[in-house]
Parts: sequence; structure tokens; C-alpha cells
Amino acid sequence: MISRLCGPHILTKACCGIALLVILVIAGAARAAAIENPSANVATANPVLSEHLVYNIMVGGLHVGDAMVSLDQNDAKYATQMRVVARGVAKFLKNFHAELKGEGAVAPSGVVPSVYARQWSTDDVGADMTMTFDTSTRTAETKERVFNPETGKTLTEDELPWGRSRDLKPVPANLRTNVFDPMAAFVSARGQIMAQAAGSNGKTFRVPIYDGKRRYDIVGKSGPKRSSTINGVLRDVIPVTASLEPVFGFARRTTEEMQESEAKLLFTADARFIPVQITLTNDLLSGVMNLANDCKTNAAACADFGKDAS
Repeated sequence: MISRLCGPHILTKACCGIALLVILVIAGAARAAAIENPSANVATANPVLSEHLVYNIMVGGLHVGDAMVSLDQNDAKYATQMRVVARGVAKFLKNFHAELKGEGAVAPSGVVPSVYARQWSTDDVGADMTMTFDTSTRTAETKERVFNPETGKTLTEDELPWGRSRDLKPVPANLRTNVFDPMAAFVSARGQIMAQAAGSNGKTFRVPIYDGKRRYDIVGKSGPKRSSTINGVLRDVIPVTASLEPVFGFARRTTEEMQESEAKLLFTADARFIPVQITLTNDLLSGVMNLANDCKTNAAACADFGKDAS
């Protein structure tokens, strides 16, 4: 999954993989709350939300990327965005940019996604994908194009820098129905976790995700509140451990890599319940994503995000 999304280089894959976990694992914790309390009214519990957060991404002690996550939500609709840019040695090797966006409605039963878009590019290849949800069946449909960023020419499998990939069967419709795209899952998570964080200690969860290519579940468990210092700031946090479980569309090697990876997250133990640290480990690498700036207190961090990375 990560190699197809971010290109073949390990630092670029790590940069994008860790960044995506900030969306995916939050989704799991929230979905668990929704399952245990299906009557929870997200619209009533969270009439207005606005979060804009900037993270730095480190792999092996090197600063390889930055990510910015934004969410604006009221009692009727939501709009969310995530941007990722390569930094340091990763930028030198593969000048990577990515943007994910999601929009939808907020109903009494929860979040109802309508559209999800993902765009990414390196020096020599780019891709854009749009996912829409059928209003009656709630089945996700996608359209994607891979192209040369300089010429705009659509690329074939044989023209991709990393060579032809193994042909994968399309995800069947029943596995694309009543699922979350990554950004819709993030929005659902915010409402459910913020409403029920006090009771989330020790809860296990599983959430179905469809990213436009593959189906996988996030599984994990929350832990008891503790104190931790992140970027020199002492915080009360709630830890969450999680992993990805492949469901459909994965090669055997990718399945093994995912099963060997584990994410550990720390969320603030307050009303906002924002992720302040995400750590991803497997046999190949160890990476960490730390909250660098909260744009409620440092608006310039969001306004200037990515300007010196172009």
C-alpha cells in the first residue's frame, strides 16, 4: 500500500506511512466508541470543531517530512484536509508532496462521507484519485490517474519508475460498502472520542477502511492515562496501540510488512483529545511523528506550511 502511494524509496514510504497513521488510528478509536454506543449523536455532541495541527516526521533520528491536519465541522457538514511534504534527506532523494481531502454530512447517526480526494507527486510521477459514495447503497467508487508531473501525460504501468506492479483484483462492492475513507474516519473519530474519551480506557476497536485501492482494518486498544513529555512539553496523555490488518488487495510481502508493524499513539487527555505523538515500528525502521505546532496558538505555522518545501 505505502509503496504504491508514495514511491519506492524507504524514507519517502516512511514519511507518508507515518503521516497516514495519524488519520487511520484515530479512526479506529472513534469507531470503537460508535459501536459501543450506537445512539451517540455526533451532531449534538460536537456542534462546532476547528483544529489545525502541524507535525514533524522523524525516521532514524532524521527529519524526513512535515504534515498538517485540518478539520472544520459544524452540526451539518465537515471538511478536512491533510498535507504532507518531504524534508531533509528525504526531500533530496524524492521531492514528495501529498494532499488528502474529505467532505461530507454530519447526521444524528454519525458522519456520512460524500467525497474523498487524494493527490501526490514526486519529481517524476504523480497521481490523483477521487472517491465518491453512492447515496442509496453507501458503496464507494473511485477514479484514479497516474501521470508525469512535468508533461501531464498519463503513465502506463510499464512507464512507472518502480516498474510494473503485480496485477491486483478490484475490491468487490460488498467490501466497499458501509466503509470509511481515511478522512471520513478521522472526522468520525473526533466526534466519538471527544464525546466518550473518559470511558475509552482499555477499549478494543476495529474499523473498516477503503483507501481506493485496498481494504484493511485498524485494530487496537487504548490504555490508562499517564504523563509524557513531547517536544519539551509535559502532558497528560491517553495511549493507544494499533495495527493494520489486510482484508483485500495485498501482495503477500506487503501483508507480512503490515502485520509486523505496530503504531503507538499518545492523545491529550482533555476535551480536544488531539494526537501529540505517533510512533511506528517494524523490522525495517522506527519512525515518530510529533506535534510541532498547534495553530490555535501559532497561526503562522499553518499559514506558512510547505512554503519552503516547493
